[in-house]
Amino acid sequence: MKLYEVMILTIPVKIFNLIIAVIPAYFLWNWIIPDIFTLPEIGLLQMTGLIILIQCIISKVFFSVNTDTV
Repeated sequence: MKLYEVMILTIPVKIFNLIIAVIPAYFLWNWIIPDIFTLPEIGLLQMTGLIILIQCIISKVFFSVNTDTV
């Protein structure tokens, strides 16, 4: 597969995974964190940014492509 084909296939999957991760994290944050640590509630866009930041810090490679040919 060529790089642009891989990007066309993986970007929608990554966006879908991000949406699936944001919604539960948003509700858990606003349910638990303000009561325990007296921090403010956050919005969906802020939670999206927080999850993206965490994924960038944790992951070793932002984008990897298998270059093996069959």
